[in-house]
Amino acid sequence: MSLTLRGSALLAAAVLAFSAAYIAGWPELLVLACFCGIPPLLALAMVARSRPRLTVARFSSPAIVSAGATGSAQLRLGNIGAARTVAAHWSDTLPWKPGSTRRQVLPVIGAGGSLTLQYAFVPPRRGIAELGPLVVEIVDPFGLARGEFAVGDRHRVTVAPEVVDLDQGAVDIASDSGSARLFQHRALAGEHDVMTRDYRPGDALRRVHWKASAHHGELMVREEEKRSHAEAVLVVDTRRGNWRDVSRSPSPDEPDSERFEWALSLIASLRDYLVRNGLRVSVVETAVSQLADAGHADDFVESVARVRLSYQDGPAVRLAGPGSESTGTVFAVVDAADGEIVDALVDGRGSFDLAVAFLLGPVSGDSAERLADAGWILHRVGAAETVLQAWRALDTERIAAVGIGAGHA
Repeated sequence: MSLTLRGSALLAAAVLAFSAAYIAGWPELLVLACFCGIPPLLALAMVARSRPRLTVARFSSPAIVSAGATGSAQLRLGNIGAARTVAAHWSDTLPWKPGSTRRQVLPVIGAGGSLTLQYAFVPPRRGIAELGPLVVEIVDPFGLARGEFAVGDRHRVTVAPEVVDLDQGAVDIASDSGSARLFQHRALAGEHDVMTRDYRPGDALRRVHWKASAHHGELMVREEEKRSHAEAVLVVDTRRGNWRDVSRSPSPDEPDSERFEWALSLIASLRDYLVRNGLRVSVVETAVSQLADAGHADDFVESVARVRLSYQDGPAVRLAGPGSESTGTVFAVVDAADGEIVDALVDGRGSFDLAVAFLLGPVSGDSAERLADAGWILHRVGAAETVLQAWRALDTERIAAVGIGAGHA
C-alpha cells in the first residue's frame, strides 16, 4: 500500500503546516495540518480494510503452447468474504516483458459470488513459464491511497519450441525406398517371383533389379511385400561448447543460443512428422540425456521445453546398435560439429537408408567432405532460413545426392 501523488502532497503539506505552527508560533496552522494530514491516513486505512478475500482457480489452453503462438488463460475468481468487493482493477503477472497484462477494471463480486476473467498471452521463448499471481489494485474514492494485493498462486505453462507442419513431399520417407515408413521385403522362392516397379528418385540403388531393368530398357526396382515398421533417429547436439552463438549472460526474455532454439524447433517438427507417418522415433543427445521418449508426445514436448545446453558430455554417441540392419532414416542437427560427432555420424551412416544432416554453422576441416562421402545429404542452414524452408530445400539436395551416387555407381 502507498499514497498516491495527491495523497503524498497533502501529507507533505500537513508536515509543513505542523512545523510552521511551532516555529512561527501560529496555533492556527495546527488546524490546517490536521485538515491535510488526516485524510491520507484515513485513505490508507480504508484501502487496507478493503483488501479482497478471493480464491483463484486457473486454467490455460492449449495445455502446451508453442513459442510465439497465442495461448489463453482463464481465471475463476470466488469471493469468500462477508461483503461484496469494492471497485478495483486487475492485472496478471507475466514472466516476460512487459511483466504484466494490461490493467483492466475488476467488476464488483457479491458475497459468495464468482467471476471469470480471461486474457491472451504470447510467450516469446520456450520453457516452463509461470503465470501469476493475480494483482488486484484498489484506490480510495478520493484518489489519496492505493493498494496492490497479490491473489492466488502461480500457474505453470509449458512453452514448447515452435512446431512447423512439414510438407509430406519434401523428403519422401513414406515411399517404397529403403527408408520407407513401412519398408517391404518378400520371402522369395525364386528370382522370377520378384515384383518390380519403375525407379523413383530416392530409391536405394541396392534395390535396383538389373535383369528387369535390362528387359524394360529403364531402371526397375524390387517391389516387395512383407512389411515391418521402420525407425527414425534424430540426433541433436546438446553440448554447450558446440554452439558458437551461446550468450554468456542472456536476458530472461532471450535464449542462450538462437541456433539451438532453431534446432529444437526442427527436432520437434521432425518428431511430429515422423510419428504421423508411422515411424518409431528415437532421439540421440551428445550430452547427458534430458529428452524423454519420443514415443510419448506430452512427456517429450515437456522435456524439449525444459532442455538446456549442458557443460557435461554424455556417453559416446551411437546412432544404432551393433549388427543392426540397414533400415530407416537418421536426421542430425549440429552447429560447430567436432571430430567426435563427425566420426559418430560417419561410422553410423551404414545403419540407415537415408541420412540427412542440417549444418547450422561452418564445419571445420574436411568434416563436410567426410560426411558427404559417407552418404549424408548435407544442408547448410542460412542465417535467416526458417525450418520449413530448410525442410523444403532437402528435396533438391536429395535428388542431387542421388544423381551423384548413381554416377559413382
